[in-house]
Amino acid sequence: MRTLRNAISASALLIVAGCSGTPYQPMGITGGYKDAHIKDNIYFVEVTTNAWTSETTAAQYFHRRAKEVCLENGYGDYRIQGERDTSTEYAMASHGSGGTMNKPGFAGYVECIK
Repeated sequence: MRTLRNAISASALLIVAGCSGTPYQPMGITGGYKDAHIKDNIYFVEVTTNAWTSETTAAQYFHRRAKEVCLENGYGDYRIQGERDTSTEYAMASHGSGGTMNKPGFAGYVECIK
């Protein structure tokens, strides 16, 4: 009986966690950020979130990570080169009804400046 209760509790926790927005984090199962050093002071930053995260929050994550990458590499500020909206929309269907959901995302090249 205790094992069943634990399994139900764990399932409920996963369902609730799955319905919350993507936290600011390195890329994981619910999304996050990733970056790559391209050359010299140029980096590529990408943010992908789940459907419960707003576009505004995804854009804020993108700019936050851009600033962090530059600070981590000894620069004082950054400029965005070619930012683009990488949001994806997907269809959902259930018992005869359907709809779409949007997963916000942003990506672009970051130029770190002194």
